[in-house]
Amino acid sequence: MKKISLLVLLTAITICSFSQVTDVPVKPMLKADYLKKSKNKKITAWVLLGVGAVVDIIGIATYPSGILLTPSEKQQEKTAIGLVAAGTVSMLASIPFFIMAKKNKMKAMSLGINTLQFRKLNNSKLHAVNYPVLTLKIGL
Repeated sequence: MKKISLLVLLTAITICSFSQVTDVPVKPMLKADYLKKSKNKKITAWVLLGVGAVVDIIGIATYPSGILLTPSEKQQEKTAIGLVAAGTVSMLASIPFFIMAKKNKMKAMSLGINTLQFRKLNNSKLHAVNYPVLTLKIGL
């Protein structure tokens, strides 16, 4: 009986705490929000790429040359290899940020207002008339 009571109690607690109710209305992201997000991601990507390149160069420059290495040079070799690995990982980590920045920029640029020019026949002459249009780009 204790097991069944405990099971019912745990089930009731789990059902009640499964999700939370929010009373705050969700604000849709605007074009400016997507552009800001894209800019921040692109800055992050360039920082990761630049720092990774600098760390790689430092690791390559500090790598000891020679065949027979002293114990201090072996330690220097391990440090240089670690620097090159860290720099490479940093540069590879910048790739997803570039991709996310591009996706956010495309989301921001998907809706816009343009003008289209239509040819209109008026008194047996063609006249160009500009009309404002709302364009929606759908990236497939």
